[in-house]
Amino acid sequence: MRTLFAPQPIQTGVLLLDAFEAHHGRTVLRLKAGDHCRVVDGGGRSASAVVCEVGRHSLHVQVEAVSQHPRPSAHCLTMALAAPKGNHLDDVVRSLVELGVGAITILECERSSRMPKVERLQRIAVEAVKQCGSTWLPSISIHGPLLAAPLPGRVMVLAPDGGTPVVGTPQDTTMVIGPEGGLTSDEQQHLVQSGAQACRLTDTILRIETAAIAAAAYWAIHWEHYD
Repeated sequence: MRTLFAPQPIQTGVLLLDAFEAHHGRTVLRLKAGDHCRVVDGGGRSASAVVCEVGRHSLHVQVEAVSQHPRPSAHCLTMALAAPKGNHLDDVVRSLVELGVGAITILECERSSRMPKVERLQRIAVEAVKQCGSTWLPSISIHGPLLAAPLPGRVMVLAPDGGTPVVGTPQDTTMVIGPEGGLTSDEQQHLVQSGAQACRLTDTILRIETAAIAAAAYWAIHWEHYD
């Protein structure tokens, strides 16, 4: 079903969507008055709705029924990564949304490439939520430098000399993935002092985007089937 995003918690009644969603609903989804649609708010709620009015800069829907969905198992996971070069980060964000991670943190490392704009990444995440059928939107933030970035919960860092990942029970976990040139000795020491555990996924060197998606999938699969 055609899906719209509400930036505020969904409640029954008439809901006014912003100009961006109005444009998307009018020009991409081609919604018109009387059409049925689905609305999600990124906080685990979805609703069936009927379009009341489609304006140039606004869209009104009548919310009929609201459902609350459980958090995905991977919502405990924060992916803290250096930004890859080019537009590869766009695909990483889309994939991490599909896998259900709870937070995406872009780290400014000493060897990082140019930092992205958080507003762009948030828009990409919203589109991914609507496309993949999820109801949970991860928080997205940019922190720098790594030496001052908050790393919540258990901290893991991907490293060529790391051991086999120990996933354990679902719990707050931060996975750190450094830049293409690797972490500096100061950054590595900071992570060690923070209690980070080094791990590796394969014996080969992975690109940032490959490592981020593979690590998130590894944790998500293990936690999804944990009992």
